Amino acid sequence: MGRFFFFLATLFILGPAIAQESNVRVFRLDGSLQCGMGKARTLAEDRQALEQLGAKVISEEKRVVPTAIIAVCGAPTGTANTYLISAGDWSKILRSFVGPAGFALWDPGASNAVYVYKYDGSVQCGGTEPISLDVMGKELTDAGVKVTSQRKGTDGLMHSFVCGATTGAINVYEIDSADLQKARDRNFSVLQVSGPTGPSRTTSASAMRVQAADGLPVPWPFPWVAAQYPWPWPW
Repeated sequence: MGRFFFFLATLFILGPAIAQESNVRVFRLDGSLQCGMGKARTLAEDRQALEQLGAKVISEEKRVVPTAIIAVCGAPTGTANTYLISAGDWSKILRSFVGPAGFALWDPGASNAVYVYKYDGSVQCGGTEPISLDVMGKELTDAGVKVTSQRKGTDGLMHSFVCGATTGAINVYEIDSADLQKARDRNFSVLQVSGPTGPSRTTSASAMRVQAADGLPVPWPFPWVAAQYPWPWPW
């Protein structure tokens, strides 16, 4: 009898953990491309595709893949549709004739954090007061986004020495990837994402380089863009 009660107690304590480990998160890039190219698929669209493969979806959310994304127009933004399904369903999908159909296993050790930024409005030769971290951060918190950390940074780009041109100073905020769309709706752009061993790109305030994951990485149009060549063109 004692062993029976011990078994029940063990099952009660370890049961939830065992059940949790039997689930896996899978993902598929949602089709959105940098510079506004491509049309992002909704969670419902990819959920339907996953269910057609034979999986029962437990939960779903948008996330950003924890890998470096090259900043090139037409390249993926890194935004993915992710789904929690049973490990058994995933195993069946992998063994099926159709295969995973573009879905892959999400790294369980990957962080859910994503860094977003916006230019602080400061310009060369002064004349415009930069927007503080707290003031700009309120745009996020008012939208229901929890800010984990915040810091000042620079875009790491070369800028023309012209009065009134941007200084390249940015305000950077660490948020959960589940809140990314809320941040984008407030005109914040993705800077970088964290991986299991820390940020996948340089986090030094003096060595940041913005990534064009949400379109153009600097104010637009010219001549506000950082220039490595004479502007306007001499030819």
